[in-house]
Amino acid sequence: MEPIRIEHDDIKKAIESGHSYIQVGKRKFLLMEVEAIGDDVCYEVTDPEEEMQLRAAIDQDNPILSDEEINKMLKS
Repeated sequence: MEPIRIEHDDIKKAIESGHSYIQVGKRKFLLMEVEAIGDDVCYEVTDPEEEMQLRAAIDQDNPILSDEEINKMLKS
């Protein structure tokens, strides 16, 4: 996975604002800082509090995902 470099100052400010997501048109994108992303393009959750917050966000904003799909995404 290749990172996208953001150079526009207003976009940087929006991302660094402390809000948990950004909205582009009707689509919402969850913002989270990661130390590294492996080749399998999965984010491994190691903090139980973070996992709880991610699960709550996913359950709220993505009701079409099954528990199995959510677990696979979080690599539980």
